[in-house]
Amino acid sequence: MWARYTAFVALAVNPFGGLLFAIPYANVALGMSPWWAALIGWPLAYVQVVFVDVLWKTLWQIGGWRRLVERKRTPRLERMASSRYMFWLILLFGALMGPWLVMAVMRWANVPHRRIAVPMALSLGWNAAGIALLSAVAPRLLPR
Repeated sequence: MWARYTAFVALAVNPFGGLLFAIPYANVALGMSPWWAALIGWPLAYVQVVFVDVLWKTLWQIGGWRRLVERKRTPRLERMASSRYMFWLILLFGALMGPWLVMAVMRWANVPHRRIAVPMALSLGWNAAGIALLSAVAPRLLPR
């Protein structure tokens, strides 16, 4: 049984698929309600954002990495990231693009984690709720 729970955690944390695989897996393999799976998987999916942030801070200590980023960073990307609409764009599309990718681009644009935390968490939340709804309703729509 622990192996199945471990697989659920690994699927939820996975940057490729993540909750899209984890919630139906928990429903079928663990017999867990899709709503509980979404509620448990939501913070697990956010681990990707934290991992990228910690990795970025670690790499930032290396002088060569810092020089590379500063040389390749463009003012256009920084302007786009500081746009007043960025909150809503991340909220709507952040989970679909991948939390790890959004965080990496925002860190490249010199945006701190605190500015992306709320919209990304909410984005993962609506994504988890949508997958849970689909997992709960879709089996009833199929012919028996």
